[in-house]
Parts: sequence; structure tokens; C-alpha cells
Amino acid sequence: MDRRRGINKKFALGLLNRAAKIPFRACKKIILTSPFLKRVYFDNYASFRFRYLKIKKSLNLLKPRQVQWLTTYRCNFTCIHCEASAGTTKVHELTTDEAFRLIDELAEAGVRGILLSGGELLVRKDIFLIIEHILSRGLKYSLASNGFLVSEFSEEFRRLKPVLYFTSIDGLEQTNDKVRGVKGAFKKCLDAVKFFESIGVEYRTINTVVLPENIRELPELKKTIQDSGASLWRLAIPIPVGRAKENPEVSLDAEQIQYLFEFIRSASKEMKIELSEDAGYLGCYGQELRSYPFFCKAGLTYCAIMPDGEVLGCQIAYDSSFSEGNIRTRPFREIWRDGFSRFRKPCFETACRSCGFLEKCRGGCWGMRLGNKHCLKDVWDEQKTD
Repeated sequence: MDRRRGINKKFALGLLNRAAKIPFRACKKIILTSPFLKRVYFDNYASFRFRYLKIKKSLNLLKPRQVQWLTTYRCNFTCIHCEASAGTTKVHELTTDEAFRLIDELAEAGVRGILLSGGELLVRKDIFLIIEHILSRGLKYSLASNGFLVSEFSEEFRRLKPVLYFTSIDGLEQTNDKVRGVKGAFKKCLDAVKFFESIGVEYRTINTVVLPENIRELPELKKTIQDSGASLWRLAIPIPVGRAKENPEVSLDAEQIQYLFEFIRSASKEMKIELSEDAGYLGCYGQELRSYPFFCKAGLTYCAIMPDGEVLGCQIAYDSSFSEGNIRTRPFREIWRDGFSRFRKPCFETACRSCGFLEKCRGGCWGMRLGNKHCLKDVWDEQKTD
């Protein structure tokens, strides 16, 4: 009986995969080169994807594709907008042995890759032991670092290359170093990007959190990014959690967000540049500002693990009051299977339920909703309506 049920699940999954993947793969080029089809794809993706994942969940086949692990809250920077409040938050971090056990559990749960971040992960003395263990389990790892310490570990990174390097520059040199709280941060960051390019890391992303303080520097900063060795420039709006919540002056107003949209549209003609997914659904603007349709993956295909083992659905809202469980007391597979109902059975507020874009948007970015910054309809719908 159990064997037959397992076969039925595999058969159902096969049908789902064929329904979801084959048509898209066969038609991808056509879809993305046709303005009409691209718009249809972008507008219907979230609704289709959520229903597809809901079916997988009902068959007990839902697996996390990637997990972000904040290896530490310790940091050598004091960025004014840090969503993790790194450098000031203190917890009992996972030990090396606990980290190894976590990696084993993630591998057994079907996780394909781990994004290592912090704080600044390179302040952990055991980080390369952890990376070696990740690779020994057949998983891929990505690296999110401020870059300041990368040059001290060049040989380790040559031996243990990540698939992606993610770093941040938040303005021209003087502005960046002020925002990030460390003199020399700008140059060190650029040196690190060049290094990862030189050793053959395929994906190298520079993220810029756009602030009132740096928004008018974007045209000049663009030249620096183009020469940096980055494969993608990702622009983000401030996330209202952590220190950004404590410093509301870093938020953008509607006029500044509109300026950001127009800048990305213009710059995309010369370089690979995208608006971060945190900005949510963007109507007609979406297909001009991103290469992929918006869909909040929190608790559905992605999750985050905090330095002390708390498991959260959202990768930007580092608040343990939203914990789904702790890997010190419960196996990850069990937490993933039984938790995350706030993401898998969402309850939208009245404004969302009465909005004609709900199926396309699905409430926007979950983390942004915590600060009521999840809806930019007043910006994009005023300019381009459906």
C-alpha cells in the first residue's frame, strides 16, 4: 500500500512537472520576445505558481529549493539600513557541530543550495569548514559578503568557489563609506568583485540600497558598476525592518521611487540591471524593471535560518517572533513540513482583498508588508494602468 502511494505521488509529480516546465521551456524565447505574451506571463505567473505549489504541498512534495543561513549577527560594518541590525544583535550562534548537522538535514530535505550571509560571515573562524561540509554533501553555496575581508581568504575561495557572489555598494565612495560605517569599504568591495570575476565565479551581483542620500548619484555610480566586473546591478528600496525601521528617514517617497523606476528603464539599455523583488508587483513596469515575474517565495520554496537556529519563512524580516521552529529542538524537515501556514494559507488585509491586482500580486513582498511598504500601486498605476 505504501509503495503504491509512493508511485502515485511520483506519477502526480511527473504530471505537474510536465505541465509546469515543458510548455514554458519550449515557448520561453517566444514569450519573452513578444510584448503581449510577456505581459500575460508576468501577470499570471504568481497565481499559477502558487496553485502549483499548493498542489505539491497537498501531495507532501513541497521542498525548499534554497535556504538562506545567517551564519552570524557579528559584523565589521554598521550600515544604517541593515535589516538584521548586524553588529548589535547578540544571540547564541550555532556551533560548528550544529552547523554540520543543519547542513546534513538540509541536504536530506532536498535543498539544492545555501546562501551564506550574516552579519559578515567571514568573521566566523569556522566558515571554511562549514563551506567544505556544504560541498561534501553535494550542495552548492552562494556568498553574501561586504567584501572587506575577502582578500585575506583568496586561496580558500580559489579552492572552494561559490556559484554566486553578492555584495553591496550604497553610493559613490564617500557616501557609501558613510552609509556603511567603514572607511575604505567602497574600494574593498570593488576589489572583491574583481577577484571573484578572476577566479571564474559566474554570477557576481552588486546590490545598491537606494536611499534619499544616494539616489541622485545613480547615474555616476552606473559607470563604476559597469567597470566593476559585476554581472548584475540590483537596485533595492529600503526594507522597513531592523535599523531601517529605526531610521525612517532612509525611506523613499513616491517621487523618488518614480525616479528610480525611470533610471532602471534607461540604464537597462546599456547594462544588466534589475529592481529587487522586495518592491513587489509592479504592473506594466514589472517586465521593464525585471527579467522575471514577481512571486513571493517566502515559506513556499525558500526560507531563512537565523544564527541561533530559528527558522523563518521570510529572508528579509529577521524577527524571531515569526519563527516556525528552531533546528536545535526540531528537525528541519519537520519544521518545513508542518510550519509556514502564514505563507501557505495567507490571510490578506481588506485593501488587498478588494484590489483587482490581488491574483497578480498576492499581497506583494511579505517582509515589506510588516512595515506597510508592500504596495507601490500608487506609483506605477498612476503612470501606467492596465
